[in-house]
Amino acid sequence: MERSKHLLRLRDWDSERIIDIIRTAIRLKKEVKEGKYSNDFAGKTIGIFFEKPSLRTITSFQVGMHQLGGMPITLEPKNIGMNKRESIMDIARCLSRWVNGLVVRCFEQRLVEQLAEYGSIPVINALSDDYHPCQALAFGQTMFELFGENLRGKTVVFVGDGNNVANSIMELCAKLGMNFTLACPAGYEQKANEIELALPEFKENGCMYKSLNNPKEAVVNADVLYSDVWVSMGQEQQREAKLKHFAPFQINSDLLKHAPSHCKVTHCLPANRGEEITDEIMENTQLNFCYEEAENRLHAQKAVLWQLLH
Repeated sequence: MERSKHLLRLRDWDSERIIDIIRTAIRLKKEVKEGKYSNDFAGKTIGIFFEKPSLRTITSFQVGMHQLGGMPITLEPKNIGMNKRESIMDIARCLSRWVNGLVVRCFEQRLVEQLAEYGSIPVINALSDDYHPCQALAFGQTMFELFGENLRGKTVVFVGDGNNVANSIMELCAKLGMNFTLACPAGYEQKANEIELALPEFKENGCMYKSLNNPKEAVVNADVLYSDVWVSMGQEQQREAKLKHFAPFQINSDLLKHAPSHCKVTHCLPANRGEEITDEIMENTQLNFCYEEAENRLHAQKAVLWQLLH
């Protein structure tokens, strides 16, 4: 499998390609603001297969494909019967003869890997239990817009669980020369192999990885605090325990007193207001740029489609 023809995780792409994607996203966003739309994808189709609920991801991919002149089609899991009604191998090979690309939101990373291996079309990971590269690219675009292209030395503090979003934000930081700190309760860190794979790139790009269990200590040098839900989809049985452990890690006005005055906040959404982040912070548009990041999901994903489907 030629991993570069897919977006399975950001580690598969080099820094130059990620920067090119972000620049393309900014250009496409500007064109939309000017009322300019491309017809380059006329006659092209992407299949959208989602095992998990979605608002931003599915809407932005559908709108983005329309804006590029192509058409998205929804592939319902109950109709497809992935690996139940039919083998993944046969599904991937058939879809490759009908659509130009496949956007997959699923539980197991193994599924996107297998679809990419057995099919002949680009596969885009629109979220798995391990990674969320589309979210990270939208964050990267928003960081370019806020701080300019040179992000080296900026510090991103992910306050919360060492989950799929944390993994992809970590990968983005390593690629672009940003320091990354995970602030989480003991026992909720990222998997050791994820950190080990990222460390050489952090070193190569002159930036650092940290994991701290004290949120007030973690935010001291932060340029951006990143938040996500504490209980991810499929973890509902852990909710009570996680809320108890994560309570000190809420992004609120008290925590921000320990961060630099210029520090900004974002959230990948959806947000559980009053849990991982307060209403006060969510409604502070001078501080919180999560809605700009949500808007950029459209443009970053269009840029991915632009590169992979051309």
